[in-house]
Amino acid sequence: MRFWKSVPGAFVLVLLIGVGVAGAAVGQRVYRVTHPPRQTEDNLTVTSALVPIEEVQFEASDGVPLHGWLLEGDPDRPFIVLCHSLGSSKSSVLDLGVRLQKYGFNLLLFDFRGHGRSGGEASSLGINEKRDIIGAIDYLDSLDGVRMDRIGLYGVGMGAHAGVLASIDRPAIKVLVLDGLYPDASFTLNRKVFGGWAFGTDHLGFAPRAAFAMMTPAPAGDRRAADVLPRLVGRDVLLLAPTGDAALTREMEAMYATIPEQRDSDGNLALLPATRHENRYGEDLETLEARVAEFFWSRLVGA
Repeated sequence: MRFWKSVPGAFVLVLLIGVGVAGAAVGQRVYRVTHPPRQTEDNLTVTSALVPIEEVQFEASDGVPLHGWLLEGDPDRPFIVLCHSLGSSKSSVLDLGVRLQKYGFNLLLFDFRGHGRSGGEASSLGINEKRDIIGAIDYLDSLDGVRMDRIGLYGVGMGAHAGVLASIDRPAIKVLVLDGLYPDASFTLNRKVFGGWAFGTDHLGFAPRAAFAMMTPAPAGDRRAADVLPRLVGRDVLLLAPTGDAALTREMEAMYATIPEQRDSDGNLALLPATRHENRYGEDLETLEARVAEFFWSRLVGA
């Protein structure tokens, strides 16, 4: 007891209280990141409202109930799975789906776990969400007439990260367009917890990672898109990097350099003024969607 009444003891006590308060603050921020408010479909555009949409339900590979939409195109054309970003919903990629449908593609859009109208309570920033994409691919395989030899996938942010992780388990995904792909969950977690505080993201990342590990248990194995991307042999990959996000663009350029050169497929990197990553597309939305549609067309239909 005497120690705590001494000057050194008081100093240690204040330090411990400070660490506890900081830890609680970080834990609260991590909770908010992994439990974003659910977005509804209230923001559907007039154009999308005119498109026939079939509501569907299926399960992730671990049983989480998921809600999705089917947009039918040409029965002879491939399916493309559209995967939204963290804190968003399937409605955020519906405009892109409408454009792709005009090319004749069939589309499946769905809400990730903990988002929109799907089940689940928390997000793991793409790690567990790979199971949602695997469930989506298996659902398509259960439908009559779906060509499972060449499936396309578009993912933005969390959807891109989950798409890479899922593709290693589902070779049917032949073409991937990855918008704002981050190398691992820690990258985006630290940025969202610390905001623009460089010292925090560079030196204190252990704190949100520890809180994240306790809140969102994730399976062992493939957890980093940066490690899985070089193993996607035989896939066509387009990385869309936003030039307005220098840190993310550097990471994407580094990941692009790891894509092996292949005879019958290739990897591409496009630096765009803005992309769908965190809704920074603005007036460049039409250019972005045209680039995505042309890539899918050339790799899935025109090849």
